[in-house]
Amino acid sequence: MAVRVVLRWSRLSKCSALVLLEQGQAVAIQAALGMLGYHETYYFPSSINDRSRDTQAWLDAFDAVFEGKGTFKKGDFDRLFAGCQAVVGRPCCAFAPQLIKAYPEAKVILNTRDVDEWYMFIKTRMAREQEQGEVNLEPEDEQKVAAKMLRSKILYAFFQDDFIKTGKAAFKAHFNEICQLVPKDKLLIYDIKDGWDPLCEFLGKSVPSEPFPGHDALEVFEDKSPSQVNGTAGELKSLHHAVVAVPQEAGVEA
Repeated sequence: MAVRVVLRWSRLSKCSALVLLEQGQAVAIQAALGMLGYHETYYFPSSINDRSRDTQAWLDAFDAVFEGKGTFKKGDFDRLFAGCQAVVGRPCCAFAPQLIKAYPEAKVILNTRDVDEWYMFIKTRMAREQEQGEVNLEPEDEQKVAAKMLRSKILYAFFQDDFIKTGKAAFKAHFNEICQLVPKDKLLIYDIKDGWDPLCEFLGKSVPSEPFPGHDALEVFEDKSPSQVNGTAGELKSLHHAVVAVPQEAGVEA
């Protein structure tokens, strides 16, 4: 069942780019996209309060794609990303094949990162979240319960509920799958340390005079939320492969 959207939204049928990268660096890319003119970015944690129905929409998407219950089609993604110029971060990452199929004209940016470094970061982050959960025993509202359910579905989609055993293999499999799905002329293998030049050339944008966000201190994007980085709204809770969709200028439909 798709979420009902009353607002007007931009058509995403001419989506121009999908950026597929790990979550910590996704925050830096989100900030960079804002500097390139993509100011309306869909980042799910920041939408929990403003667009609370999105949680149920993503749960419906997981049920359809991973459990065969119902359907979730391109029109549902269009409505979910209503009014946004870009989407970044989880749980979009779990639907990379579906998004690539839904927006076949999109360019795709896939980052590179040392898998062992990524694995240790995730392992530490998950242990920290478990400790925080054990300490915080206060009753939770319905929205928080649904958000936790969504997070568990994300972990299952990527790691079959066992990150310790499957994490590294899942990372490599996801990377390889994207490379296989996307034509070479639409794919950029990107190292965030390369900064503006390859990103701007690939997206057809002029290189900003400002330094690339986080270029000199990438750890800023590992431990801080988007709201703490260049004023970007949101909350960073975990690190997975992420999806960013940057649509071209398009019409508006009620």
